[in-house]
Amino acid sequence: MNRILAWLIVLGLAAAPAWGQGQPRLQALRPTPGLASNTVQELASAGDSLWAGPLLTVYAEDEARLFTPDDPVVARRLEDGSNVVLSLAAEGGVQGGSTVWAGLAFDAGGNAIGAGGFLVSTDGGASFSTRPVPLDDPADTTVAYGADTLPAVPITQAAGSPPRDLAIEPQADTVWTAGGRSGLRRWTAQDGAWTRAVLPPDTSTRIEPTTPTDFLVAPPQDDGRGFQNHRALSVLVDETGTVWAGTAAGLNRSTPGDVGPSGDRAWRLFRPDGTPNSLTGQLVLGLAEQPRPDGRNPVWIATLRADGGSVLQRSGLTVTPDGGETFRQPLIGEQVNDVAARRARVYAATENGLFVSETQGRTWRTVEEVALAEPEQAFPGELTARAVEVTPAALWVGTTAGLLRLDRADEPRLLPDAPDAPRPEWQLFRTEVPVNPDEPTEQVPDVETYAYPNPFVPSRDDAVRIVYDVPEPQTVKVSIYDFGMNRVRTLEEQEPAGQQEIVWDGTDASGLRLPTGTYLYTVEVGGTTVRGKILLSN
Repeated sequence: MNRILAWLIVLGLAAAPAWGQGQPRLQALRPTPGLASNTVQELASAGDSLWAGPLLTVYAEDEARLFTPDDPVVARRLEDGSNVVLSLAAEGGVQGGSTVWAGLAFDAGGNAIGAGGFLVSTDGGASFSTRPVPLDDPADTTVAYGADTLPAVPITQAAGSPPRDLAIEPQADTVWTAGGRSGLRRWTAQDGAWTRAVLPPDTSTRIEPTTPTDFLVAPPQDDGRGFQNHRALSVLVDETGTVWAGTAAGLNRSTPGDVGPSGDRAWRLFRPDGTPNSLTGQLVLGLAEQPRPDGRNPVWIATLRADGGSVLQRSGLTVTPDGGETFRQPLIGEQVNDVAARRARVYAATENGLFVSETQGRTWRTVEEVALAEPEQAFPGELTARAVEVTPAALWVGTTAGLLRLDRADEPRLLPDAPDAPRPEWQLFRTEVPVNPDEPTEQVPDVETYAYPNPFVPSRDDAVRIVYDVPEPQTVKVSIYDFGMNRVRTLEEQEPAGQQEIVWDGTDASGLRLPTGTYLYTVEVGGTTVRGKILLSN
């Protein structure tokens, strides 16, 4: 399951990773290999390796470091800043034999995300190849389903069709992708191509290839045609081979027994109905499987209430312990971005911290702040968790302030019996760019201050962070001006000595959202004033 907020730009709900800096000089500020942004929203594991976005980054336990694969295909597709990793899937027991798929996306303008194709490795990241964007030919105006030929709207544009989620089906050498407007698609090694999966229309709860049917296969169109259930947002293949597809209309399920002789699948559509035995919300933005030593693995479902949806919908977390026969709603009202599990312990990454349960969601505790193992590091502010994953050796949390790692042996200490018990210490991976470096380079230039991400898109990024150096403890004043040099916001912080940063959310002194434009800022520190520029885009 992948970081949900990055998937929501076209829904107008939330944010994607920072796409890169606005000026070439700033774009080079990436000294931490692979960790291009401190907002980490994509995580996947295979064996003892953890893969992360927004660049393709891997942490291998035997090397104990975070790095980007040294492959020209990866460099060509990612390091020029045109693409980021929007979705990840990994499978395999050991690094050398694992398969990794990375779904790429780019900023298509106008709050739209474009599909950038896929990076694929079948040797644990030693080498990569590419797979094409799953789009249609303009002549693809029909789709075969069973004995029927259904009318279809061909999806020919990359904008609005990014790979929001990926799932690997190793037994069948098959990969599924949820591609927004392009719907649910399937890749097989045998065909070497993407095929369009037919899901039920919003007006049905089940379709079967053996039963005649007739409807338009298309996401919502400007003329009112099409269906929200054909906007795919998440996908999962569980241990039984059951395929789960989350859409803007609910949750679709197809079991191995639902596959017809032609390969077409029957699907059951589940929607929220306001009862505890249903989904919390209509927008199914994330799916995760909880491996259990005995019995069927539960499937966890992260949802949001659709804009304008009924009062029966709520954001939260739903779980089905029995393959869709029953549902429970263990976490209601939280914006859940990701879920991971290790045996009986379930982790939910939310906007309000990391939720932890050892009771299948009946009770939860929240990790809102973290202690770091390195005394020279500081975690800025409360924990906003965007992704969570487990490897055999560690728990990983992607946040808006970097990537956190906790040794597996310390995980039980997240739920202390005594309120005053010492908390476990985390390792923090974070993009750190020094100001006024002793030895400037092309990647770390000599600057007195900078802001990131820049351009700053409030609908996409939590905030812009202004970085500066403080020679001794003092009050630092940051003033932000519009292009006419009218002061729109003043920020003040009592800072210790060293490199510090202050956060701006793109609003004026009254809390009103400022319009798109170029904003200048000054930092008054140590009796001097340094200046910078922020490009704000709404």
